[in-house]
Amino acid sequence: MEIKTLTELLNISGVKVTEIIREEEGKLYLRVEALEEKPAICSGCESAHERVHSMCEVTVEDLRLSGKRVFLVLKKRKVRCPKDGQIHVEKVEWIKERFTERFAREINRLTSITTNQEAGWYLGLDDEKVYRIDKKILEEEAKKN
Repeated sequence: MEIKTLTELLNISGVKVTEIIREEEGKLYLRVEALEEKPAICSGCESAHERVHSMCEVTVEDLRLSGKRVFLVLKKRKVRCPKDGQIHVEKVEWIKERFTERFAREINRLTSITTNQEAGWYLGLDDEKVYRIDKKILEEEAKKN
């Protein structure tokens, strides 16, 4: 599959696939990068910072493509927060912990029509992980209302 096609299939705003890292049994690892450089958003105070302390690489799971689990590998910046002086990893709007926002929403959708165990089986996750992700989504929804 071509890189451009994978970028289009992922359909994540402002992100492009730069490399297919590896493909193994039912799993696809893709390196992604932002299309344009923006200031890092501190996960501590949620303000933008120009100065970067360091970088780290994270892997997040996304929705399946062609029946394969998709893992996105990307670099995240670390910044020193001016409010508490600690180093925080940047906040990326489409990532929720170790999953993309849309993957977490898919888990929530599945658990509304089936059990956590069945949703976990379908997605290749253990039911405890499904429970934690679903609980977090439900808590966020409750705060909005």
